[in-house]
Amino acid sequence: MKYLPLVLAGLWRKPARTILTFLSIVVAFVLFGILSAIDAGFAHQLEAARLDRLFTDPRFGGLMPIAYADKIAGVPGVTVVAPRKGLGGYYQDRKNGMGAIMTDERFFAARPEIIVTRAEIEQLRRTRTGALVGNYYAAKYGWKVGDKIALITNTPRNDGSRTWTFDILGITDDADNPGDSEYFIGNYKYLDEGRVTDKGTTDRFLVRIADPSRATQVSRAIDRLFDNSPAPTRTGSEKAQAQSGLQAFGDINFLTHAVITAVIFMLLFLTGNTMMQSVRERVPEFGVLKTLGFSDLGLLGLVFAEAAILCLVAGLAGLALSQGAVPIAHRLMPEVASLIQSSWSALLPGFGFALLVGFVSALLPALRAKRLNIVDALANR
Repeated sequence: MKYLPLVLAGLWRKPARTILTFLSIVVAFVLFGILSAIDAGFAHQLEAARLDRLFTDPRFGGLMPIAYADKIAGVPGVTVVAPRKGLGGYYQDRKNGMGAIMTDERFFAARPEIIVTRAEIEQLRRTRTGALVGNYYAAKYGWKVGDKIALITNTPRNDGSRTWTFDILGITDDADNPGDSEYFIGNYKYLDEGRVTDKGTTDRFLVRIADPSRATQVSRAIDRLFDNSPAPTRTGSEKAQAQSGLQAFGDINFLTHAVITAVIFMLLFLTGNTMMQSVRERVPEFGVLKTLGFSDLGLLGLVFAEAAILCLVAGLAGLALSQGAVPIAHRLMPEVASLIQSSWSALLPGFGFALLVGFVSALLPALRAKRLNIVDALANR
């Protein structure tokens, strides 16, 4: 620590250059942190997707008869079949878009990650207009148990209105995304009895199976049941659909890793150039230090310390800013919030990269300072 003032004096010898280099490293590590958060978000989505949960959808779009549920339940290996119909709309203002999932109590067996009590499920079953809402919506709109809310939709009711009223019975959470549950769950019977058209139909069946390794076989068996029906189906595991959906964005891992690699190389050249210039300008000063008794390894350590402090402090600042940017991104883009996740543990590689950049960029300048001859160094004064 006694040499810290000497290290800081070396860094501050050219304040403008040091500040600009510092800011460049900060920006680079902000980018690193954001890309790491995106990478972690996509990885989390794949990890959370289940192989023992299948989605049965209309093969060519449209709707399916809800009577399909009984036939699907008869397929060997199927343990739960939950019909659901989406009810799209908005709350108070068109900017507050949301979708209600109209289903029944089987939905909670198909999605055990939803944190809800048995009493709440039973109350929802008994209350025709009841709804269980996620804590994200409860926090955003100030909803609480007992509130009556209205969703304005494109689905007409028997009375000609397009407004569907719900009574909030409970606030749910999501074990896969704690504190960020966007579920809005209502009763399928309420929708089916109240709508004008498409009665007795649904847009998806959630199917749980006993053996995840047989997901492909069970999916094919389900689809074969309806091959010759007016509404054929397409069934696949949740994990397979998640992988397919993420591939639509491209190879995220490759893209993020490629950009991060490019950022690291850019930092190596930037920081290396800064340290090389700094050492070149201070050759006489290093000669004086050697005259005063500094060893070759001592000068080597000074140069490495300068680079390490510059990269670590700037890297920490950049990673801290990226951490602060993630909640902001969640508020501005709630629809993709689950795809942007970050934690300090996930950013630990960033500290390692900062040390790596500091070491590699200082290697040549430090070796030059170590090999300086006192006579030649002082001759440059």
